[in-house]
Amino acid sequence: MMQKTGTRTITTPRLILRRFRLEDAGDMYRNWASDAEVTRYLTWPPHQSAEVSGMLLGQWTAQYEDGGYFNWAIQYKENGEVIGNISVVRLDEAIDSAEIGYCLSRTYWGRGLMPEALRAVTAYLFDTVGLNRVWAGHDVENPKSGRVMEKSGMKPEGILRAFGRNNRGICDMAVYSILRDERAAVPRGETSEVSVRFAREEDLIRINELRRQVNELHVAGKPEVFKPGFPDELRDYVRVIFADDRKKIVVAELDGTVAGFAVLNHITRPENPFMYIRDFLDVDEFGVDEKKRRRGAAAAMIRFIRDYAREQGFGRIELNMWEFNRGALAFYETAGFETYRRYMEMKL
Repeated sequence: MMQKTGTRTITTPRLILRRFRLEDAGDMYRNWASDAEVTRYLTWPPHQSAEVSGMLLGQWTAQYEDGGYFNWAIQYKENGEVIGNISVVRLDEAIDSAEIGYCLSRTYWGRGLMPEALRAVTAYLFDTVGLNRVWAGHDVENPKSGRVMEKSGMKPEGILRAFGRNNRGICDMAVYSILRDERAAVPRGETSEVSVRFAREEDLIRINELRRQVNELHVAGKPEVFKPGFPDELRDYVRVIFADDRKKIVVAELDGTVAGFAVLNHITRPENPFMYIRDFLDVDEFGVDEKKRRRGAAAAMIRFIRDYAREQGFGRIELNMWEFNRGALAFYETAGFETYRRYMEMKL
């Protein structure tokens, strides 16, 4: 199910993809909007002045409060200039699909920057927004754009005859697309503000670092119950979890590293004389790096887990937590969990 997260900042090795600002008008006009060669295959004519660019940016920036609006300025890290634009030009919520459009300053053509931006936006739309299909099309007379799509991981679907109109007139359009489950791994360093996915084996060392933080939190809260330290048995157990078909590990990436994790467990309780059969998804472990909290990683993981549970046909998600962790309790209640059962103790 689509999450209307809106336009968030995405970083790649060479680019910052961010919301446009009104002060970007000069860069926009100078670097690409006034260039007839850049706009040749686009649907709008070259801008005649920076004021025209500013008026357009005024319209764009006014839409950023809409969570279904996705429109990024492409800022080049090396000099800080805004050199292009990439956006969702068509969103189909019924099938979780988005069409992408983009343009780039001619000065920066041929450097692989546009595929870098397209890969990052695609990852964001899959991992954070929750879309299933991302596609793009180009005038068949502009094959360079098709190479951008292929380099980003898209596959050609075919040619739609007389399907589009641009500054050249009516044109045949070549269509490319990629589905969520067929993409390759996002290259290291090309991460969105928060992206959520299932763990890979190379994540396990980092996940153990976060598991240790969680254990230390438990030791501080219930020292009479939890043992301090992180022995080999705990460290190695993550591989047992990773290999178990009834378990899944979810990770949240932030600032280029795994910042949070959750362990999911498919639990089935057989029917007995007192209770019906119970089949549910259990959140067995959950944690976010103490240095990266309150930046959306936990909420993004909960959304991902909820959507996964729905896709798998689960009727409920359960978790248990320790009463001393009041901050976690408040978070889970805000996320939609309700207390339906309590464990209580009497100390003697």
